Amino acid sequence: MINPFFQNDKMRVFFSSSVKIIITACILAFGLLTEDFVLNAQNIGQEDLPEIALRDTSYIRELNDRAADLIDQSNLNAARDLIDEALQLAILLNDLDGESYSMSNLSGYYIERGLPDSVLTVVGNNFSRYENTEKEIHLGNQIANAHSMVGNYQHSLELYLEMRDLAIERGETRMEIGITQNLGNNYKSLGDIPAALDNYLRSLEMAEEINDTLIIAVVLDNLASINVNEGNYDIGEEYLMQALEMNMQINNLGNQITNHMSLGGLYKEMKQFEKAQSHYDRVLEITEYLGNTLSKIQALYNIGLLKLDMEEYDLALEYFEESLELSKENNIMIGLYYNQNGMGTVYSELGEYETAIELFESALEIAEMANAADLIIGSLENLYTAYESVRDTSQAYIKLKRYSALTDSMSRTARDEALARQEALLELRTERENRALLEENLRIQQTNTLIATVLLIVIIIALVSVIILLQKKRNANALLRKQSEELSQVNEIKDKLLSVLAHDLRTPLSSLQGVVYMIREKVLEKEDAVKALSQIDAQLQQDINTLSNYLQWAQTQREGIVAELEIVSLSYLVKNALFEIERGAKNKQVILQNKIPENTYALADKQMMRIILRNLLSNAIKFVEEGDSIIIESKETDTAIELSVSDTGSGIPPEKQADLFKPFNYVQEGTAGEKGTGLGLSICKEFAEELGGSISFESKPGKGTTFTVRLQKATVEEPVSESV
Repeated sequence: MINPFFQNDKMRVFFSSSVKIIITACILAFGLLTEDFVLNAQNIGQEDLPEIALRDTSYIRELNDRAADLIDQSNLNAARDLIDEALQLAILLNDLDGESYSMSNLSGYYIERGLPDSVLTVVGNNFSRYENTEKEIHLGNQIANAHSMVGNYQHSLELYLEMRDLAIERGETRMEIGITQNLGNNYKSLGDIPAALDNYLRSLEMAEEINDTLIIAVVLDNLASINVNEGNYDIGEEYLMQALEMNMQINNLGNQITNHMSLGGLYKEMKQFEKAQSHYDRVLEITEYLGNTLSKIQALYNIGLLKLDMEEYDLALEYFEESLELSKENNIMIGLYYNQNGMGTVYSELGEYETAIELFESALEIAEMANAADLIIGSLENLYTAYESVRDTSQAYIKLKRYSALTDSMSRTARDEALARQEALLELRTERENRALLEENLRIQQTNTLIATVLLIVIIIALVSVIILLQKKRNANALLRKQSEELSQVNEIKDKLLSVLAHDLRTPLSSLQGVVYMIREKVLEKEDAVKALSQIDAQLQQDINTLSNYLQWAQTQREGIVAELEIVSLSYLVKNALFEIERGAKNKQVILQNKIPENTYALADKQMMRIILRNLLSNAIKFVEEGDSIIIESKETDTAIELSVSDTGSGIPPEKQADLFKPFNYVQEGTAGEKGTGLGLSICKEFAEELGGSISFESKPGKGTTFTVRLQKATVEEPVSESV
């Protein structure tokens, strides 16, 4: 049987969500919630009073309203300062209604956090102070909730009845409904199922009269709990799904915890363990977000029960023990009862009956303190079974005799009659709702058919006309915008390209012209002329690379470029690339090392790969010193080939690395004053991605740079032609 308390979260009462608030730790530390604090607050320095006196009771109500709204949204931290200020002002201005409102918010906060003991010690001791105030019924209901949470069911029953009568007397219908459903919870915990059902159905009927979704959802969950315990799983699941959907629509996280807890218990009873675990996990997620200690205790306990059913005893004990420790830390006596019973059941299954008996006896003491018939019966049944197992017949007889006396006093006939009455009332309610809905639909249909038809025709004509006009306008605007953007991009590219060409090619060409003049006029000696020719050769190669990069980049920006993928020999492409830059390397006395294996193939475009290799090798030569090395090597995986070009040069400054692959990004001059286009690496990136791969780099200033091009791997059975 699913236990009534922890499975359905009956400690979470309906009206806690409307008055939830948090109070700052410093307020608690200085005794804000005691009579001593009230006296202390009235003695605050007189220099503060003129400013405070300007804030009247309407401002205090505004603070409390805002705080309550924030708590309804589970935004407890934001409400913290508001409740602090409201409570202090209410005390200073002798506004008892404002003070009771603040205390009501504080009580709701503790209930939402799962700290009922704090409600009893902080608020319960001062309840008489707030008699005949606006929030008296709210406070009384919350104190009763707290008693129910800790298992003081008789105390909570008396206070619920008193507050319900007061709500009826004052005409506070919504409070009457909420307290009525809380009474259902209380009677259920005391084992009086007929009284519980009567109160649930009464609160449901009243909630439907005022169309209150929140109350309806809470009552449906409670009805589901009873039906699940009675084995009516289909009815229970239907109620729970309806309740969860309602609470999700109004974003009530607190009541969603209850729904998920109940669904977990339902699926556990149905032996659908994975479904049960998923709902309990969802409870832990929400409680972590809300900081709800009590719900966490319940969820851990229920997961312990789940693991017990799955015969995972070690895990069951871990969850029971964690829940038990939290119950001790927060003085949740009912938590001690259920977890001790759970642990006792585990030890019974393991054959450790002495330990089990100690735990069951301790749980029985707590149940007797709470005067909860169902809990007492459960403990007696467990103890009878345990004593029987250790052959202690005298103790077993005592427990059995007491168990029989209690169960006989709880008439099964009354329970069956109450359940039958519930089903009859619910069927009648459904039939009445359907009939009323049908009649209303027919009346509306008869009244509005003609008007709706005429309006529909007019609207359709108007909509079609508007849609046609809007579509034409949208198409024209889109075409104009596209053409404008394309024209702007073309002009920008043209201006940038012409500017760069004029700047970067004029100076080197002028220098070349001067060298040619000196050679022709025989100003230079033979040795100097040979040296000058070598320099001209290197400069021409650099300028050709520069011009090629500009033209290649301009083409990709203007027309785009599409890769023609085929199987290529990387070793052959690298050899050709090294041949092209060999003269530049010799001029700088750079050591070139080709470590690419002969049979290395990739899926790539030959022309694109030539451009990528040429740019990476030219860059490497540009930033190395005499005697440095450039190494080309590869690494293969199952699906890719990583081709790397490494140098031992100056490296890339850290501040330049983020924009390295952007067009027209000049890093720095080469070690011999070489200048680049700012486009080479941008082209490499575009081409690498077009080939279905990527390019990346690692660089440390003063230690060199490695560029890595990742390509698609190709596997060949026969040699591939090495023509380029």
